[in-house]
Parts: sequence; C-alpha cells; structure tokens
Amino acid sequence: MPYRPKDIYRGRRKFRVPLTILLFVLVFIVVGSVAMFFLLQQYMVYDADGATLQLPFGREDEAAPDGTGATPKPTFEPVQVQVIREDPDFEDLDMGTWDDLSSVQGLFIPFDTVIDPTAMASSLSAVQSGGFNMAVLEMKNAGGRLAWPSAAETALAYRTSGTMDVTTAITTLHDAGMTVAAQISCFADSLLLQHNWSFALRDTSDNVVAAPNGSYWLDPYNQTVRIYLTDLAQELAAMGFDEIILADLYHPVSDVENGFNYSEQLATAPDPVVAVCQMGRRIVNALADTDTVVSARISADSLRAGQGARTGQDLDIFWRMFARLYCPTEYEILASDKELAVDKMNGGDADARFVPIMGLIPEDGTKSYVIVG
Repeated sequence: MPYRPKDIYRGRRKFRVPLTILLFVLVFIVVGSVAMFFLLQQYMVYDADGATLQLPFGREDEAAPDGTGATPKPTFEPVQVQVIREDPDFEDLDMGTWDDLSSVQGLFIPFDTVIDPTAMASSLSAVQSGGFNMAVLEMKNAGGRLAWPSAAETALAYRTSGTMDVTTAITTLHDAGMTVAAQISCFADSLLLQHNWSFALRDTSDNVVAAPNGSYWLDPYNQTVRIYLTDLAQELAAMGFDEIILADLYHPVSDVENGFNYSEQLATAPDPVVAVCQMGRRIVNALADTDTVVSARISADSLRAGQGARTGQDLDIFWRMFARLYCPTEYEILASDKELAVDKMNGGDADARFVPIMGLIPEDGTKSYVIVG
C-alpha cells in the first residue's frame, strides 16, 4: 500500500498547536512579570530595616485612634530636598606654627628622569654629591601621568599609573640624611580627561579650558577629582615621602564674569579661593596623622600681580595651611618676590618656609632653594 503524503504531513504537525499555546503562555508570563514589577514599585516601603512590600489589601487593619476599627490610609506629601554646600570658613584655619621647619637646598628631579632607572640613579648621585639636603621628585606631571603603580580607584579605572618603584630611592636618601619630597600636579591633567571629559573645567561656551604645556584644567569642584588627588597624596605619604608639594593647585583666570562651567551643581556662587583652598585643606587633613607635611607651589601671577583672589591661591590662607610655599623666580627679582610672599606669613622662619625655585644656586646666602635643570 503506497504512502499518502497527506498522512505524513499531518503526523508532523500534531505538536505545533501545543507548542504555540506554550509559547503564548511564556510570553504572557514574562510580560506580566515585568508589568507587575513596575506596578508594585509604588507599594515598596524603604526604612532602616530595608525594603518591604505593603499592598493595600490582604492585611489586617489596626484599631484606629478614634475607635472606628480601621486605620486611615496614610497620605504622603512630596518633599523637595536640596543639598546645600556651605562656603567653608578659613578664618580659623591654622594647621601649625611650623617652628620646627629647617631650610632646604633641593634638587628637582623631573618626571621623565624619575621613570628612567638609569637617569634616576644619576640624579640621586648628584643630590648626594652636590651639597643638597633635599630631593624633589616629580611624581605626577601636568600631563596627568603617575610615576608609580598607584592602587587608587581612579588611577586603576582610567589607567594613569606608572611602573616605577621609588621606595628604594627614598630609603637611600633617608639613610644619607636627606629630605625627600614628591611634587604632584593637581588641576592640570590631560591623561585623565582623555578617558573622561566630564572631569574637565569648561568655559561658558562649553569648551575645555587649556592649561600650560598642552594640558587641560580639571574641574576643581569635581568630587571624583578631589578624591583622586587625596588618594594619591595618601599613597605617597605611605611610601615614605617627607613632603608633598602641590603644583597647579590653581584656578585659571577668565576676563568674563562667571566665565566657567562646573560639573557639580553648586548651591552658592563659585569662588576660586573656595575651590582651590578646599582641595588643599582636604589633602592636609588627610595627612594630618602622618609625618608628611604638605606644601604648595604658587604662581607668579598670584604673587606679583595680586591675582590670588582669581587664581584661588590666597597667600593668607596658603601660609596658614601649608608648611612651605615654593615659587619659581629669578635671581634678579628674588628679594622682591620673597618680600611679597612673606608679607602675610603667619609664623615660622621665612628662610625655611619660602623656597624659591631657580636655575642656579643663589650666591647671596639664601638658605632655602630648589634648583631645576
């Protein structure tokens, strides 16, 4: 008896209807679950014990205060919450008298030398044989690169770390009676911005604000930036550095009123002094329980042009906050720069606390200086 194609075809279709029904059921369950998830959100109650689901039915009514036997349904009024960041008061800021600071004669070792083992070894020899008592290692340059393998969360996330282990060099210098300082660029940073431009300081046209040496300015109000810099300073202190020098702790100047856009929503008008000094104080407070002191490198326009209110480098606050102030200068104007700088110094020895950065060793008996190549 020959096969009938019609019979074979029907034999293969006998499971199609049940599968179709099962598919519709599964789709219904998935869609229903999603809908119920969003529908029940309004009945979620969050308290100190966690989250609970309180449905408007299926629960026992408690006796009402009026004896009616039912508790009135609670009503919730919408509440608007605004986070206010108060401007800090720096009037009572006094981190120390700095009477125990001694004069320093340092040699500045730039970033490219620090990350080159051969060049670094040569510079360390020059420090020990050149009559210096201090080495200043540039550990974070204005481009945003770190010399050491940082474990800071932001450094790991945005791959800004280096590979150089300087702990042996620090130990060697300490054994020779040397002071070792680490200089880090604070708000000048291009590498971090290459990975996340939301950290950038922008002008009113939403353009990223350029910094010297082809870098860019970070937003001084950005909380991630502040945490990042604080983490770096703490790591360097833990590595054994005696001093952290904050370079580029600076707010660029604009000729336009309110000429910058910030990534943070501010409850008060932005102020360069507040932005810069808050960052400085944050690092100082973070290292308060360590043996590492914090200093700052000031700019020429803050010092000579009286622009401290616009650059954020208010010398009155800086002298009370930082151990030393470092200032690039020339031999011909060293005396006048020192006079301007120490005019608001609150205590300590000016010869120890004001440190000019120069290209040549001064011959006038200046007690503190840092020499750059």
